[in-house]
Amino acid sequence: MKITLVNAEAALDEVLRDTDKLHSRELRKAIAKHIEAQREQIKALRRMVN
Repeated sequence: MKITLVNAEAALDEVLRDTDKLHSRELRKAIAKHIEAQREQIKALRRMVN
């Protein structure tokens, strides 16, 4: 499970890098907000696993 969480975080980082290529500032901001929410969920899962 821990490896899967690490992979999930890596995928979020990759999405965030790809988001930087978008022209719409509003879309980048919305995606960044969603990614941050996902990171919080990953942290919560980590606490549950440990």
